[in-house]
Amino acid sequence: MSKVEPTWQSPKIIIGNTATGNYYYHRPQIITEVWEQLEKGNHVLLAAPRRVGKSSVMRYMADNCVDGYLAQFRNIQGFDSEERVYRQIYELMITCLERKVQVLTWVGSFFRELRIKEIGLQGVKLDSGSIDYLVEIERIALKLQEEGIKLVLFIDELPEVLYTLHKTDKSSQAISILKNFRRWRQEQRFSHIAFVLAGSIGIHHVVKAIENRSSDLNDISQVGFKSLTVEEARTYIQWATDNSATVQYDTQLADYLLGKIQHYYLPFFINLMLDAINRDAKRKGNAVITTDTIDQAFNEIIRNNDHFRDWKNRLFDYMGTDAPFLNEVLTYIAHRDRINARKLYDLASHHHKKEDYIELMDGLIKDGYLIEEADQYVFLSPFLKAFWKRNNPIYDEN
Repeated sequence: MSKVEPTWQSPKIIIGNTATGNYYYHRPQIITEVWEQLEKGNHVLLAAPRRVGKSSVMRYMADNCVDGYLAQFRNIQGFDSEERVYRQIYELMITCLERKVQVLTWVGSFFRELRIKEIGLQGVKLDSGSIDYLVEIERIALKLQEEGIKLVLFIDELPEVLYTLHKTDKSSQAISILKNFRRWRQEQRFSHIAFVLAGSIGIHHVVKAIENRSSDLNDISQVGFKSLTVEEARTYIQWATDNSATVQYDTQLADYLLGKIQHYYLPFFINLMLDAINRDAKRKGNAVITTDTIDQAFNEIIRNNDHFRDWKNRLFDYMGTDAPFLNEVLTYIAHRDRINARKLYDLASHHHKKEDYIELMDGLIKDGYLIEEADQYVFLSPFLKAFWKRNNPIYDEN
């Protein structure tokens, strides 16, 4: 048995936080599609379930902006007022320009017009007076148009902010934010500002909850995140271990690991497995792994509710009175593997959801709980399926 050495190297993975630098796995096809939409003058919605790596891609794009654009990324999760959102948009625009102050000679004098005294970690400080952020955003937008400068603002977790405002009796503020984002997208004077939006809950569901309609999002181009193919997933494992990680995977072991994940190969799910296997091997002082090691890692991940509890919490937080119906559907599938159209209709009838149950199921697909397979619904991830069954150990159809 090989002993743990001081030079034990863990795989190149990160779980939970946004992957940057050496931990970022490049997704060129997605990035190319986003830039193509921006080049057409479109605003973009990254339409994908949770944990697919949207935040990592957005941050990478902001840090590696193509020629002809200035860009900034910000996660606004936790913002609790309309004014904070506008202030953040304003400060992102100012920060974009400040980074080019040595190149764009007009920026310095323009900042003086805006009464900007200092730009630092605490935000933008003015010489004097208060500020109307909406007015200042428009002033900057007109200046960008005049100078031919294009800004791209990557905004993460806007849907969550909107829903939190709605849930805390601030629906009027959420509606106002949506109204202003529509204005920024549609009016010509804001044509040199583009938004790339994403979030861990579906913005269409949030907008419908707030405004009772989602058609106002039809002017945003959606770019989807596809899971990795089998070949791409094998390449990802090679990239993450990179011949330098202490625990290595031959083709047989890599394919066995992917078999546990089944058909939806996300870096997040692969990372969970690589991390659990690595920690177990390091603890035992044995870098040689087997299929049994992989099985044990899978079972350990299922027992660790922290990875998946949030999926259930969000269902009840964001789906309101629809949550009991959706939870029963998910519990049924966890115990029966799949649900057909007849059984789904019966459950919808029982919960008085016959009018909109298909739309609700579409929401579960968009949010990464389920997929359609042979005209039936199944769990997207065996991890999530096992968690749901463990969390709801008994399903009584009566």
